[in-house]
Amino acid sequence: MVQFMNCQIEVWMTQNKYLHRCKRFLMKCRREVYGARRFIPGLSERHKMEKMVGPLGFWDQLQQYQLNVLKRHGMQSYHSLLDIGCGPLQGGVAFIRYLDRGNYTGVDIDPEKLEVAYLQVQRNSLAHKNPLLIQSGSFGEDELGKKTFDFIWVSQMMYYLDESMLTTLLKFGRRCLHDNGLFLCDIVGPKHYECSTNEHGWYVYTLESFSQIAEKCGLSVTDEGEIEKYGYPSRLSLKTNHLQSLQKN
Repeated sequence: MVQFMNCQIEVWMTQNKYLHRCKRFLMKCRREVYGARRFIPGLSERHKMEKMVGPLGFWDQLQQYQLNVLKRHGMQSYHSLLDIGCGPLQGGVAFIRYLDRGNYTGVDIDPEKLEVAYLQVQRNSLAHKNPLLIQSGSFGEDELGKKTFDFIWVSQMMYYLDESMLTTLLKFGRRCLHDNGLFLCDIVGPKHYECSTNEHGWYVYTLESFSQIAEKCGLSVTDEGEIEKYGYPSRLSLKTNHLQSLQKN
């Protein structure tokens, strides 16, 4: 009986891996189809921006998702926001438009993405909002000095950071967060295939291990559940990521 059960489990695992490979292949085909947009006038610039952050074809939904997260956690127009890993302003355009003048700061390590971000500000007639965009290899720590913020937002970046880099980011976040401020980010959820396949080589933190690292940095963590409930597209696998809200201890 045990041998039969083990055999059934092995068959199920083989089938599951096959289905996963099929799904990944279909997703690759979809990306190739979307890639044709780079040759279409009027769509080539959007394609360039989407390729910088991925996934292709979900720019507007992901922009709205990011604004949903911040607003549902209390961000008002008069609050200040630090957007770490802002890229070409997928969420940034919505944030700048929503916030009062001078209340948005975006940081990214990639100068090409920031160049596109500046163009985004111009194209969307948002220069009067005076957003601050910073290129930094230290999450902004070297450039921002003692400046503090009501909200810090880090979207889909934590799993690219090893524990040392994550600790550096969280310590910096604590330092530049107002006493009653909120640090929001997401980590890979336990349902995601990366937890079992390690397909991308990401740094996968469990809810417990992430909380322990944050506690050592002087931050308490609340798990806010899967990001799909904030409007993250249901067709994307990262919908099972878990939103984490952090505050000073």
